[in-house]
Amino acid sequence: MKTDNELFLEFVNGNKKAFEIIMERYMKRAYYMAYGYLGDEELSMDISQNAFMKVYKENKRFDDRFKFSTWFFTILRNMCLNAIKKRKIHRECQLDKKLSVKNEVDLKIDMSEAISRLNRKERELIKLKYYDGFSYEEISEMLEIPIGTVMSGMFYAKKHLKIVLMEMDNNGS
Repeated sequence: MKTDNELFLEFVNGNKKAFEIIMERYMKRAYYMAYGYLGDEELSMDISQNAFMKVYKENKRFDDRFKFSTWFFTILRNMCLNAIKKRKIHRECQLDKKLSVKNEVDLKIDMSEAISRLNRKERELIKLKYYDGFSYEEISEMLEIPIGTVMSGMFYAKKHLKIVLMEMDNNGS
């Protein structure tokens, strides 16, 4: 099976079928990533499709020293952030599934609610790492920040999330 980079380079060199394969590999993940930022099904579908169109049109800008996925998801993220600014969407990182965990006394705590109580940067780091599955290195490249900043940001985001979960448990919410 060819890597995404190999397929994209084939596309750049004229193989249209290679781009279709890439779209099949990324469409679902792109939609869910957009939905995580936007919380709107229709807008998420539009933005994810527009990201593919942008990659298609600007294929010569791809630098094959980097992973295609990082390049693509950076474009998608930027398009989502632009949509948020344009539409004044204040609810970032709404999760498509509400996950629950049980604490020691079997109280269910809504993880989506807990994550929504974090600041924007913390939500983004948690979402990119645990819901979108990106490595620290990929997050570093996408956000254009040092990997140490990603790691320390993730440490504080998890610490803050733990505090929020404890407060929710104590308040019964």
